[in-house]
Amino acid sequence: MKTLNLITISLLTAGLTAPVFAQQTEVEQNDFYLGARLGAFSADDDRVAVKNGQVFSVDDGFKTITSGVEAGMMFTEAWEARIYYDYMEADLVGAGDAYGDSYGVDALYHFNNNFYAGLGVNNTEIGDVTDVAARVTLGHRSFITDNLAWRVEGGAQRGWEEDYTEMFANVGLQWFFGGRDTSPEPRTRPEPRPEPQQAAPEPESKPVDSDGDGVVDSKDKCANTPKNYSVDETGCILYENETITEELLVEFDLNSSNIRSGERSDIKDMAEFMKEHPQLDITIHGHTDSTGEAKYNQWLSERRAEAVANALVKQHGIEKSRVDFKGHGESQPKVRENSAADRQENRRIEATLKVVNRVPKTR
Repeated sequence: MKTLNLITISLLTAGLTAPVFAQQTEVEQNDFYLGARLGAFSADDDRVAVKNGQVFSVDDGFKTITSGVEAGMMFTEAWEARIYYDYMEADLVGAGDAYGDSYGVDALYHFNNNFYAGLGVNNTEIGDVTDVAARVTLGHRSFITDNLAWRVEGGAQRGWEEDYTEMFANVGLQWFFGGRDTSPEPRTRPEPRPEPQQAAPEPESKPVDSDGDGVVDSKDKCANTPKNYSVDETGCILYENETITEELLVEFDLNSSNIRSGERSDIKDMAEFMKEHPQLDITIHGHTDSTGEAKYNQWLSERRAEAVANALVKQHGIEKSRVDFKGHGESQPKVRENSAADRQENRRIEATLKVVNRVPKTR
């Protein structure tokens, strides 16, 4: 991505110096143009995107590629109004790519025939997360012919709803209609048409696989699939199940149901996992060692399980209806007791949660 940043800087530098192939052509009032654009976008380091129902951070730096179209009109020789649309492909931290789009309107003021600046309103959406922003633009435009111009731009935008500050840079080609070169071309005597000759048969075209997924375009129902994903016979991504397990183990002192201070971080981790997966409920299983009477140990195991259940509900905000607890006394030892250390391992609570996610299958 360092190479992309160098390319962006080079394009901006080229635009701010008069190119040798540019010609002096003045824009005129009511000139209208259509254009194509290609660029890079630097996302804010706090921007996030949603993919497969999960939230991921968008890579910052000029790592988001944009391509699109634009249209504009010169209302005076100095003021221009423009609308545009860009398709966006962004890198996510640890989750591949996310897609989105960006569109908006700009008011541009031309200081002379080449340099201009502007203000605008922009809507940027990446991975189903949308932000409206105010945008400032600096640019340079040069004409290649009377009707064809190229331009390079850079600038920044500031979000209104989210505290995002983001940068962009792009280049574009613009074709102007009307008012460019109205002088009539001299007519020449038409040359006699040659006798038509039988055209040679065109060679058979080979099937095209634009996204390189092994399925030709004529059969590909899912275009632009990432090359590292496995696909089916129609070119669509294959998915597989991924199981994520979260375990909780808390030990207690002899004859105690008080939670040790060193064990509280593990309970917090389990609470965070439950908040990330609100469809899951939990059952806390309490245990004791074999010291003491069985009836007392049953009561103590229930108190230990209840203490951890209360910590999840009262200290970490988990709904009470999602938390259950049971005591098993000394009936389910973790290890056979031959020492004080063995008895300590049996004085515990245990809980396990599992969730299955659907993830793309890689090649």
